[in-house]
Amino acid sequence: MSRFIESLWYRISPWHILLWPLSLLYGAVTAMRRSFYRAGIFKSEALPVPVIVVGNITAGGSGKTPLVIWLVEFLHSKGYVPGVISRGYGRKEDGVGEVSARSTAAQVGDEPLLIFRRASCPVVVARNRVEAA
Repeated sequence: MSRFIESLWYRISPWHILLWPLSLLYGAVTAMRRSFYRAGIFKSEALPVPVIVVGNITAGGSGKTPLVIWLVEFLHSKGYVPGVISRGYGRKEDGVGEVSARSTAAQVGDEPLLIFRRASCPVVVARNRVEAA
């Protein structure tokens, strides 16, 4: 299966031609959104500490969690004290919650719990990430 996907990636196929207009639309929408932030129509929040965002348009399976764990360990090795903020996908509780040794995946989400256990750093979950910060 992966060879098939790779073969599609390295040659032009009817899918490329069919999906090309959608890529133009996606680019236009993201450019417009970016311009709204620059113009102050959409608001952003400044935090008092540096922030690194790890994200992707793919919901799962793209390696975000292992990258976050590696990044936390790397920053620790350089003398920094990083923390992680997550939405806590799949958790049952609302509001801001700090992951602890007694937390369950139902309370905070499975990935924040994994990051807390593997990276030994503060992890806070909330739908509103600015509130978590």
